[in-house]
Amino acid sequence: MSKSYLNKVELKDGQIILFHRQHAKRPIYHMRIHVRGMQDVYGNKVTYVQESTGETDLEEARRYALDKYDDLRLRAKKKEPVKQLTFEDLYVIWWADKRQRLEALQHAKGRNGISQRVTWYEKHAQRYWLPYFGTMKLDEMTHAFVQGYWNWRMTYWARADEAERKRHANHALQPAKKSMDMEQSALREIFGWANSMKLILHMPIIENTFVRQGIAAKRRPSFSHAEYMELQDYMQRWVDGRGVSDERVNSAHKYNRQLLKFYLTWLAETGMRTGEVLQLKHKDISVKTSDKGQQYLEIIVPKNTKTGTRIVRSHYFLNVHYQQLCKLTGHTDANDWVFCDASGKQNNGFYKTLPKMLEEAGLLYDENGDRRTAYSLRHYYAEERFRDMGYNLATYDMLAENMGTSRKQIDDHYVRKGMLMDVDVLLSTEGRAVQRGVAATGATEAERARRKLDAMQSAAKRRR
Repeated sequence: MSKSYLNKVELKDGQIILFHRQHAKRPIYHMRIHVRGMQDVYGNKVTYVQESTGETDLEEARRYALDKYDDLRLRAKKKEPVKQLTFEDLYVIWWADKRQRLEALQHAKGRNGISQRVTWYEKHAQRYWLPYFGTMKLDEMTHAFVQGYWNWRMTYWARADEAERKRHANHALQPAKKSMDMEQSALREIFGWANSMKLILHMPIIENTFVRQGIAAKRRPSFSHAEYMELQDYMQRWVDGRGVSDERVNSAHKYNRQLLKFYLTWLAETGMRTGEVLQLKHKDISVKTSDKGQQYLEIIVPKNTKTGTRIVRSHYFLNVHYQQLCKLTGHTDANDWVFCDASGKQNNGFYKTLPKMLEEAGLLYDENGDRRTAYSLRHYYAEERFRDMGYNLATYDMLAENMGTSRKQIDDHYVRKGMLMDVDVLLSTEGRAVQRGVAATGATEAERARRKLDAMQSAAKRRR
């Protein structure tokens, strides 16, 4: 025993030692306890546990130390870690293992850079899970406390101050069901892992409020064709410095505005994911000519994106915008970023500029009050292709391949119900479908009927 320990008292044949620390301001008893078989969370041997009793009275300190001794003996017998972990301790241990597995999976798929899943976990842990669960000891975590997370989480941004909302301009006051489902799965994984490692004695019930209410998954809001044209008209004025709130717009602002305009047009004419577009370099893009002599862009999506590499074919006139974009940035070497600032640095998104511009244009929210984002243009792309090409299997196949998704995902998440009725294909509000030859002649009607018949026959064969 160190000479710095004063007024030593031994209990249980020396397995418990009470003492005062030298130079302490208050005469609080500390304890040092040894129990054979103690181990930490990694299974390593622990020789002793030393901590404060919080008591200045010797008898109270004895009682506290004996209770702790009994608890440690029970933990050693069950081969449980001797330290009472907080959620933050658990997260650090779990995340070290989880991140390693995610990075191995990223490497196995041949992708470079940081996994999007890694970024998602780290952002949600730092913003939500650790602030709520962080300092709570796992042994003291009640069912009511765990379930309280969902109310805390769903009202998080409503309670946030204006400064925090501005720092995270892409926030949603009411989180989507899909977001909550993902958090539910993640928290179940964390607590399930802790239970399997005997870090907690029971698995808490983790069920978010959305699931209990049976609320269906919510689609992101899209644009109608009229709204998209309205957006393009406003952006042209905005780029020229004639926006609603404009007074003096400098050249740097105009550059960034033009870049955003090209970015949104790119999304609307390719259906690519927002992150995929920002990962593009000029070497990923080539100009092709169709059988009809029309030029389009063939885009190779980088492999370090959400679903890996694929080939995307743009709408015909995107090539014109691409040439204008190259002229704007001036950075056109093979390894230069397509969307970059004036110095050539990669653009990471328009999280503050886009919502402000959409609000000025009166298009930030749709008719249901849902907030639009850049991703809304991906939804617009899918709906426009159905209007142009008709609601058939060929369109589904083209969209699934071009967008890097599946028919089910398109049905469930990308196309609003009621958008694909025949009347919408035959006549849009602007008469665009007729102008594009979708349903201008009886021959087109017959072709549509034939395609539908083929689709029905194929479906019948699959059912048999």
